Amino acid sequence: MSLGSKLLLSVVSCAIAGASLPGCATPPESHDPGSAASGPVAQVCQNVLGLSPTERLTGGNWLGTDKLDYWTSHYRGCLTSLAGSAQSARDAEVVQQSEQQCRAKGLNPGSADLALCVLQTANGHPEPRGSTSVAPSQPPASAAPGSFYFASAQKIGQREQVACAAVGLSPSQPEFKSCVQDLRATFYAIDHPID
Repeated sequence: MSLGSKLLLSVVSCAIAGASLPGCATPPESHDPGSAASGPVAQVCQNVLGLSPTERLTGGNWLGTDKLDYWTSHYRGCLTSLAGSAQSARDAEVVQQSEQQCRAKGLNPGSADLALCVLQTANGHPEPRGSTSVAPSQPPASAAPGSFYFASAQKIGQREQVACAAVGLSPSQPEFKSCVQDLRATFYAIDHPID
């Protein structure tokens, strides 16, 4: 089937379905993906990566990630990715603190009792205690790098690392590498929709 035939078939299918299929929908009017849009993560996406909250939304299914909405943008992908990475680091810290508390009770490593204690303790205290390891802060205005959309792959790679550090992840943490990889995978998925 030729590309023209596929396009015509798609248009006709959308008309028959009344635009109720995901591929037929129109992008939402709002460019605000939620409360994260005004916080420190949003500042990192804008001031470190050079993304714009008014970036046009594009529709698609995104290979390798299920956390992106059908209608998204690099800016929204950045918000989702960095917020998720920061939350994962906080969760890891909570589990580590919980394990230390449970071991202090004399529970044996590798035992079911220790595992249950860690689970219950972590669930009872969802935020790290007395920690500043993952504390996003507003990057300095001088960090504004220029537009993401015209930057080289090398510059974007550097910005991804700075962005992960700016949300409070240290390069010595395994979560830092995961953060950089997740940002890279998110941007790649947005640039290469599977439909």
